[in-house]
Amino acid sequence: MAGRTSPNKILELEHSILRALCNRAVTRVVWDRVGRELAHHHWQTPDHRVVYQALRAIRDHDPGVIRDQLPAQATRMGFPDVEWSSYFEPARTPEADLEQLIGELGTALAERP
Repeated sequence: MAGRTSPNKILELEHSILRALCNRAVTRVVWDRVGRELAHHHWQTPDHRVVYQALRAIRDHDPGVIRDQLPAQATRMGFPDVEWSSYFEPARTPEADLEQLIGELGTALAERP
């Protein structure tokens, strides 16, 4: 029998994935893999969805470029009121790599009530 995952755990994993994408230099290969893994993911909040879509639209993986362009891209998409500091702040603890985070998200989604 699978365990039960709280909705908060799923939100935390989504946020950790997005924060990693905003703050780390990610290669094209990793971005393509992330895109495949999250292609059909149903983001739990509108902010998470728009941040991910804006990151995909920017098509640059340099954290400096992302920091400069992400708010403007989200505004062009009709979402000017995203709390950006939470995506650009450094992790409080060392974060796992993206593949591990995405794997944990898949597990958490499978285990949710």
